[in-house]
Order: sequence, then C-alpha cells, then structure tokens
Amino acid sequence: MQNFGGEIYGTTYSIKIAENRSYSFLDTQIKAELNRIDYVFSTYKPTSEISLINEDPNRVWSDEFRNLFNLSNEISDLSEGAFSPNDANGFDFSAIGKGYAIDKIAELMEKNGVNNYFIEIGGEIRAKGLKFSDEWIFGIERPTNSKKSPYIAFNVPSKGISIATSGEYREPNHIWGKGPRDLISVTVATSDAASADAWATALYVLGKEKGLDIAEKNNLEVFFITNNGDSIQSTNWSMISL
Repeated sequence: MQNFGGEIYGTTYSIKIAENRSYSFLDTQIKAELNRIDYVFSTYKPTSEISLINEDPNRVWSDEFRNLFNLSNEISDLSEGAFSPNDANGFDFSAIGKGYAIDKIAELMEKNGVNNYFIEIGGEIRAKGLKFSDEWIFGIERPTNSKKSPYIAFNVPSKGISIATSGEYREPNHIWGKGPRDLISVTVATSDAASADAWATALYVLGKEKGLDIAEKNNLEVFFITNNGDSIQSTNWSMISL
C-alpha cells in the first residue's frame, strides 16, 4: 500500500494507492495540486482568485472558477435554494471545495494510470477499484462529539464512488441556511465528490422531510441520521449497499 498525506484547507488529507508499481513521484504533484486549488478558492488567502473576484466584481473569471460556480448554481436550483455559492461577503465555495479538490486529485491519479485508489480530505472520499484483493471500505461516522466511531460501514463499488457527509455535531453553527435542524448528519453518494459535498450540505439544511423529498426527486443516494439517532435512506441508497 502506498500512502500520501498531510494537512490542507484547515484539515487533513490521506491518499492510498493499491498498485504494485511505485507512485512515490506523485507526492509532489498531489501537494502542488492541492495548493493550486487553495489559491483559486480559499477566501482566507487575499491573493486567491475568489478573494480577488470578491474585491473586484469586474475581474475576469477563469474557466475553473466559472465551472464550479455553474455546478453550485445547478445544485442551488435543484435544492430550491438550500445550497448557495454566495454569502454576505461574496462568493464562497467552502461547502463544495473539498469535494472539488478530491475530484482533481482523482483526475491526477487516473492521468498517471492509477486505477485503485482511496482519496480522503476532511472526511469526504472518492475511491475506485480494489485494495489489492479486497474491497475498499468507507464508514459513516457516529455523529457524536465523543471519540470517532463508525455508525455503519459499506464496501466501495469497484467502479468507484464519492461520499460526502454534512452535519454540525463537531462544529456547531458552521453551516449556513435556515432549516429545521432535525438531522444530525447527511451522507450523499455520487459519482463526483464536488456534487456529493454540495448536496450533503443542501440536504442537511433542508431537514428530514424536505431533504428526503428533494433527494427522491433528484434520484440521489442519501443516508440521513436523525436527531434521535435513527437512520433514513433514500430509495437509491440501496443501490450502493453491497
């Protein structure tokens, strides 16, 4: 097993490659790509593209910035406004940025011929292939403030999947938007991590009833944990239960 990891975006990242060929040369490229993305979307860096755009609305956008803005707007429309790339200070992609970074690292993996990998940034994942002869495993965390432990675990389909979870059990009041707050966590599975990241936030804000309704309308694979500790799954969630 080849492992790469470190700190980024105020959290940690971990990348595992299950291949017989050495990919040690990717360590530098992974760090460079993660840092490059930080200088596009970090609102904490005054010279990042998003900070400069927020200062000057007439500034020309890069294609990358526009693409993520368009994806954010698409999910905003589908979630009936529960997800938004804007706040009172301008653009903010913090609720989709980690997922986007994961997708870019997955592109880097596949560009270099890696077909069996597990990428995790701050709890969000994208995985594909096998852990040699075994399947990769992902777990939905038990949403408590105490020691981390799995609520439930699943095998990753070898064709690949992206998983993102949203909730405020570790960081209270960090998610924008008014809602019933009758969920502890929402986990979404999609093909790309950016969409999973955004949808998890949107459905958490929408709450149990409206969130499930929107999930069904959009054929999403979603696992909800309610305030009383029970779980509710969208119809399509069964598609990833292996």
